[in-house]
Amino acid sequence: MIACHLDESFDPKQEGIFAVGGMLTHGRPLFELERRWKALREKPEIKIDYFKASECQRGSKQFAKFVADPGNITADERQILDGIWSRFLSVLCGDSLEHAVIFGIGVVQDDFYEVIRDDGARAVLGDSPYWFAYQFAMIEAAFAMKYINTGDHVAFVCDEDEEHSPLAPDVYRELMRKNPNAAKHLGSFTTMSDHTCEALQAADTAIYEVRRALHVSLGKWQRFLKDGNELRWQFRKLAEHKLVWLIKYANKQAFLDIVNDNKPGEPLILDHLLSEEFNEDIAFGNLS
Repeated sequence: MIACHLDESFDPKQEGIFAVGGMLTHGRPLFELERRWKALREKPEIKIDYFKASECQRGSKQFAKFVADPGNITADERQILDGIWSRFLSVLCGDSLEHAVIFGIGVVQDDFYEVIRDDGARAVLGDSPYWFAYQFAMIEAAFAMKYINTGDHVAFVCDEDEEHSPLAPDVYRELMRKNPNAAKHLGSFTTMSDHTCEALQAADTAIYEVRRALHVSLGKWQRFLKDGNELRWQFRKLAEHKLVWLIKYANKQAFLDIVNDNKPGEPLILDHLLSEEFNEDIAFGNLS
């Protein structure tokens, strides 16, 4: 088994990107990652209950003690926050290039909500990008198992969600039923809280940077690019350690194609994604 920890990161108000993804890890590196992550959290100069990327960015909640005014973070305070962030990224990067593999699926929210104005499309895609993105992320994890061809299955650990978690096991089973080729590579499914699971905190850190990278790469949502049009140093650090593997996004055409190929109220048929081919170190592209 290879563990796949999945979390979501999204922009508010049905704009920008809704991203789902995280990391794939083997057992021994995963154990070491969690051990080091917990030890770093408990350092006297940090001492936080959990690490969450958005809170570190905003200087809020767990990170409020490092700033005087979260709405007006000073250069010195930003340096402190970034220093903490860098230390957690170093744990994620680890001592081996095989420590973790990061991937993510981004939904263009403007396009998604435009398409589901049609009742038929809404019946296929749902009321929000949540299930759409999670199903694609799970199929991409199956593709990773096929790609490495070691005979491993993927064991999912997803962040708990009050609205969606009760239905998650049934959706997962139906996804496997509708996608038999992917199912050959899929294993167990469970949920945990990212406030108590170090690996999910690492997955949150990864997908946060994937979403921000999609902002830059697609170049469509300037109001989300408050810190410039360049890739953030956090993403560059992950990429330089060769951890980032696959980033996909879905826009209007992809949604319309999926509506045409699927029936309302059923998990998506996504087996065709297992026939993808690419040779890039970081694969980036449209789902359509």
